[in-house]
Amino acid sequence: MEVTEGRSGSATTLKIAGRVDSSVAKVLEQKVLDVASRDGGIIVDLSAMNYVSSAGLRSFIILAKQARAKNQTIALAGMSDEVSEIFEISGLLELFKIYDSVEAAVAALPG
Repeated sequence: MEVTEGRSGSATTLKIAGRVDSSVAKVLEQKVLDVASRDGGIIVDLSAMNYVSSAGLRSFIILAKQARAKNQTIALAGMSDEVSEIFEISGLLELFKIYDSVEAAVAALPG
């Protein structure tokens, strides 16, 4: 797994590439806690993420919880069908705004 941080408009972007499983979930968890501690929207680009385990899903739950506490908007962008299915089965899709691309998320997010 590789996580790259950037900016798109007024939002912080995190691009996650590769597999997110128990061997890297703690690293992702620390990264999302760092990003959620800041102000502004968060866009997570999942276009290069090809797998997420239950341990990885925990990182997304933590991100959603932290962001909700700060009234931040979180968008997931570019999710593959396989990853989308994992989020759907886990009941996590309703925690996030979902967009086909980072560009669509930037256009939709406030500010």
